[in-house]
Amino acid sequence: MEDLLDRLLLIETLNSTLIHFILSSQVAGSVDPDRVDSLTQGLMRTRKWIEETLSHEGIPASTANILGLVVKRLSQLESLLPKLSQKAKEAEQRSAAQEILSLLDESARRPAATGEGAQPTGASGIVPLVEAEPEEETEPYRKVEIEDDEWGLISQTSQLIRQYSKRCHVLLPTFWFEALRELHKYQSPSPFIADAIQIPAEFLTRIIRGLLTEAPGARLLQDLMSSRPQENTLSTTEMERIERAVAKYFAGLEDLLKGEELHVQEKISEAQTAFDGFGWGGPELEKRLIKRINQRCEEALQSAESDTDPHRQVIYAEVTKLLCKLQHAILAEPRLREILAQMKP
Repeated sequence: MEDLLDRLLLIETLNSTLIHFILSSQVAGSVDPDRVDSLTQGLMRTRKWIEETLSHEGIPASTANILGLVVKRLSQLESLLPKLSQKAKEAEQRSAAQEILSLLDESARRPAATGEGAQPTGASGIVPLVEAEPEEETEPYRKVEIEDDEWGLISQTSQLIRQYSKRCHVLLPTFWFEALRELHKYQSPSPFIADAIQIPAEFLTRIIRGLLTEAPGARLLQDLMSSRPQENTLSTTEMERIERAVAKYFAGLEDLLKGEELHVQEKISEAQTAFDGFGWGGPELEKRLIKRINQRCEEALQSAESDTDPHRQVIYAEVTKLLCKLQHAILAEPRLREILAQMKP
């Protein structure tokens, strides 16, 4: 009966998580595909647990009927969520493409000379000897192929991972390391680009160092080596989640990098919503490591609220959202989720 109660409480937790997901998505006006995939993994696990519960003896018929309906509903949700995730991923890709198209559209709308040999004239009607060059639209930021390790964080962290890979399982640290590398692939003429890269990079390096050198992460990753072969390369889907998360981070900083008006409180509100929806996963996962990530998210949010520089406030707010999204990405990937489950005593 105690086991049954635990599983009923799990259903209630899942139910509240789904409600928060629906409401926060409505407020944000968009759906995070990584969060959807994370929920899907949780739904599958919960459904399997309930099905196992139904196989136990001594469950009242009325309770079994209700649980059977819950299983049916969870199965229906499982079939819908991947479709929602795919649409959300397509929406993220479209938004990036639309930015490019809008720039091209603006270029096409620039007034052109009419008539053969027509020349632009000034206010006095004098034809200039040299035709003025059309002003080019400056990109607020762009991604390049090779990362720029300006502060040495990539090389230092890479060396740390190599050093500890002899005794620690390094797939989780590698996930955060690849996010660090991805950040350094972005460039911008904005004077705020240094903070936009360095601030989240420092959060990521703290997470990696904490996993490898501090309790309980170091011991858990060492113990994992005895039961799981070493893995130090991410899959295609794992990398795609990182790339989308970092791309969304910079999209959130577009106004800042353009030098336009900042809406600080709106950004902080978005960060708070992301933090409220932080992905803890199910009871089968090792929560101590997840708690460390949650603490880093909370620190970023507190910095967004307390910093006196509005530019840095916006960056900290977007860092909060980035870390939360990366955590959802971990929970959405079966291999990474499996590692967290294996580490639980």
